[in-house]
Amino acid sequence: MGSMFNVYTFAFEIFNFLVILAILYKIFYKPVLNFMDNRRNEIARNISESEQGRTEAEKLLEEYRATLLASRQEAQQIIDRAAKAGEEVRQSLLAQSRNEVAKLLENARKEIQRERDDALQALRQEVVSLAMLAAGKILERNITGDDNAKIVNQFLDEVGEIN
Repeated sequence: MGSMFNVYTFAFEIFNFLVILAILYKIFYKPVLNFMDNRRNEIARNISESEQGRTEAEKLLEEYRATLLASRQEAQQIIDRAAKAGEEVRQSLLAQSRNEVAKLLENARKEIQRERDDALQALRQEVVSLAMLAAGKILERNITGDDNAKIVNQFLDEVGEIN
């Protein structure tokens, strides 16, 4: 009987073990599996969110780079336009200066021509006066006083017509 008793005891212990295992399965296994599934899902969600965040960060970085490139290009265009405008202003000022110099030269030429004409006119008048004076001296010796008065009156009439 001793050996049967052991089989009963052994069978009873196996039965107890199976009951405890079933209880543990019901009480702990499903919650542990649910916890593990929830944890796995949370980790997968975190990885997905991280991947999404990384994708958004890369997208923002690309947008930033594109904006930076566009800003650099716009700045270069502004610099180029400013340089072109500066060159146009320089050319305009240079042309204006050339025109002013040409006008000044033309005015100087006209002034020189006018002064030359005035000097020639004054010289002509001086030559006429000297010629008249010389002629008067020469004639004074050869003609009489009445002839001299006549010549002077005629000369004064001619000078009056010239002026």
